[in-house]
Amino acid sequence: MRLANKVAVVTGGSRGIGKAISLAFAREGAGVVVGYHASAEKARLVQGDIEALGQRALTCRADVSNRSQVEQLMRTAVETLGRIDILANVAGITLRSAMEELSEEDWDRVIDTNLKGTFLCSQAAAQVMIGQGGGNIINIGSVSGLAAHYNRGAYGPSKAAVAMLSKVMAVEWADRNIRVNTILPGTTETEMTDYSYPTAEMRAKREQTIPLNRFVQPEEVAAAAVFLASDDAAAITGHSLVIDGGFQNSLFQLMERLLT
Repeated sequence: MRLANKVAVVTGGSRGIGKAISLAFAREGAGVVVGYHASAEKARLVQGDIEALGQRALTCRADVSNRSQVEQLMRTAVETLGRIDILANVAGITLRSAMEELSEEDWDRVIDTNLKGTFLCSQAAAQVMIGQGGGNIINIGSVSGLAAHYNRGAYGPSKAAVAMLSKVMAVEWADRNIRVNTILPGTTETEMTDYSYPTAEMRAKREQTIPLNRFVQPEEVAAAAVFLASDDAAAITGHSLVIDGGFQNSLFQLMERLLT
């Protein structure tokens, strides 16, 4: 097991990519703190699944944009499971809006959750990790941070900033033996995807823009998170790993389809 005797905190751990990462960490031997914001019931179900795998688990509610709640999340992890070896910052939101109609309130909600939340959680976890002699932080970005995404005014900027934040933290904390990397998924099979592509026709058209002709599965993102959290990636820090079925490299393919 690549993560035997490790302790991981996963924000947004009750569903989607966060759930997949929580379970993948547990399968590799880690105890897991399942962070959640809205659904205690879903978080408890994930906890039960982790315990069924023979690993320690607990749930903890936290608004990642609230410093005091984030600090309590990390304290709970240390007090209950003894340490924090891995932090996966998965909690995130997106809101559909044209730029000219995007409200300040919605802008703040997205930036506060996706960017500020990543900063607060990383800082609080790093303070624990420094005292332990090291650790590992994995942030979930998005390919929307690499190229403009229509009607997602705040989401792309927030995810672009997460990738740069990861690089800054990776450089600053390298001498503290803390590695920091970012995973940039493309369109992934989650509730957020159902929100973005609510009809079968919209989904099919979106899949046709992906060279592999399908959405990424949460378990595929989780497999990358396990790799980055393990000693197999001991020399990797400050890296942004794209998992998108080839979408970022498909410009000429899309052009050919439009021209034929």
